[in-house]
Amino acid sequence: MVCILRKISNLKHQADSGTRVHPKKKIVAMTAILFFLSISNCVRKQNGIHSRDIVTSHSIRIQERERSFLIFNPFTLNDGAPKKPLVIALHGRLGSGKQIMSESKLNSIAVRETFIAVYPDGYKRSWADGRGRTPADKEQIDDVLFIESLLSYMIQNYNIDPTKVFIFGHSNGGFMTQRLLSEKGSLFKAGVSVSSQLSISVLKKHHPSLPISVAIMTGTDDPIVPFFGGFVLDGGEIIGAEESITRWADWNRCSPAPLITNLDNKDDETSLEIRSYENCAGKTKARLYKIIGAGHQWPGNERRSLFGINLGKPTQEVNASEEIWKFFRETYQ
Repeated sequence: MVCILRKISNLKHQADSGTRVHPKKKIVAMTAILFFLSISNCVRKQNGIHSRDIVTSHSIRIQERERSFLIFNPFTLNDGAPKKPLVIALHGRLGSGKQIMSESKLNSIAVRETFIAVYPDGYKRSWADGRGRTPADKEQIDDVLFIESLLSYMIQNYNIDPTKVFIFGHSNGGFMTQRLLSEKGSLFKAGVSVSSQLSISVLKKHHPSLPISVAIMTGTDDPIVPFFGGFVLDGGEIIGAEESITRWADWNRCSPAPLITNLDNKDDETSLEIRSYENCAGKTKARLYKIIGAGHQWPGNERRSLFGINLGKPTQEVNASEEIWKFFRETYQ
């Protein structure tokens, strides 16, 4: 690196003094400059100083396995800068951190709202959410430990406010979110499950020790995760979405009667009912986004299928990512 800098400096001195520089030397100089800039950028990223719109790949070792995750940190690391909220996003079954990052479009919200986002990868594209049906569950992967360790890594290495840690997940990731909120709720300020709710297995083993803000966002016509309870397509019994949010409202000691808001602004054969439980302990919240007519889709996105499986209708009545962040922000503003 020092050698490159000296060559660049010498060529600049020759040019400034009027000495003719051979064209080949100019090309070498320009190549050296570009190389130096690229190396400089790598060093900055390794030192934890990230440029806007940079996504970096990381891993930590858990249970003798390397567990990978992506970090989106659109801020430079300045001493004295305010600590930032952290949002952890958990993908669904057969997904990945990269997939949920793309599907949720969360990075653009992170830039606008000044938070850091992290996208962990599940084991064999799955999470040990407690239902006992996924590869991660069957091979006794400790995903609770993974997320707990990931959170410690983020707080130690990034400018994170530990009182503003949030988590959300879709489908299998949403069930994992419910497990984490029930088992390790003290780590999080709030959590949201999309296309998922409370499973019987988690209910039998864990109850939250402290009030925590929770929202559930799911469609009534979901062909994978039954809105009214029963058995998920890939296995495991769950309770209904309405009963799930009622449980959280009871645990949070909220007022028993929810505030109900109905929206039907889009011509897409879906509508939205929001049930908000207020006056909860510790200023927490419990909220259900009941998307009438919608299927197993990320709300606000276009229709998609999964290996030919019909996932039902999408909805444009609510943008899940925007609404999730709005819910998180309400918990501390």
